Amino acid sequence: MIKLLKSPLCAFLLVCIIAVASSCSPSKDQKSKPTFKSILGMQYIEADRYFTNGLSFNPQGYELEPSWKVHFLSDDSIMVYHPTAKVFYHYPIYHDHDSVFNVARYWMRLKHLSKDSIIFQLLSVDEKVISKEFSNAFMKFYSYDYINQHHLNIENLRRPSSADTTFIRQKSLIANRNPQIKDSVFAGRNPVTLTSRIPEISVEKHSEEPDPLDILHKSPSDEYLYPEFNIIIHKAYKDFNYSFKAFVDENGKIYLGSFVVSPEFEQSRRRVLEGIINVYLARFLSVKPGSTLGIKHSSEIKLNVKGVAE
Repeated sequence: MIKLLKSPLCAFLLVCIIAVASSCSPSKDQKSKPTFKSILGMQYIEADRYFTNGLSFNPQGYELEPSWKVHFLSDDSIMVYHPTAKVFYHYPIYHDHDSVFNVARYWMRLKHLSKDSIIFQLLSVDEKVISKEFSNAFMKFYSYDYINQHHLNIENLRRPSSADTTFIRQKSLIANRNPQIKDSVFAGRNPVTLTSRIPEISVEKHSEEPDPLDILHKSPSDEYLYPEFNIIIHKAYKDFNYSFKAFVDENGKIYLGSFVVSPEFEQSRRRVLEGIINVYLARFLSVKPGSTLGIKHSSEIKLNVKGVAE
């Protein structure tokens, strides 16, 4: 039984002993670095990628798509498979603090680790500060051993859920009721397609050349979130070159969207652009509307239209 020490010297010595002992013992708040040693060499495949609310789609139409295959070589080394390149890439793993890592140049927080599954939270980091608002996506992996033991079909696991379908159906109803309102429409997972029906008009979908050295970070969303088309109209009424946004409704009808011009010329420019849509594009282009999960809906595109008088 510990007795109370009444002597000032004894009390001082006791305080010193406690202080030294506290400095040597680990703090309850101090977390040890997580290790991947228990799963080294095991093959994992991403079965699901989802937002905090459990959905794979956000309000803008962006879809989280599971695509990774991984196996850890050590606590600071990982192999990541990219389906487009059909090859494994070797990446270092950097531990930052607690359960936060930089894996394949993505900031992630390890939420769960076992021989059956792994869950990472994808982090949005700006100047070493984690954004709580945008760190809202998760990656769920299953080991191949777990998949085989439970006879799971990875393609079925990766498909959008019934909740995703309900979400898209509800958004499509709103977008189709308001096909010319930017806040109502959303990107189609299968974006709008434009095809010319006459030789005098050429249509080319604009696309960025992928960087072969950064293929793991090339997202398919770059192609469908912001569809952009270059259109050349030969034998036009005069030479012109305009860039503007447009809406395409569920039936393939094109409406003028936003454009950049000085305020004093806004009305005249609007008449010109609406004329180009009605006289050329609506008459001579075949327009297939955007759709998501098989549901057609209004979405936004960008048009770069050049007229050549010949």
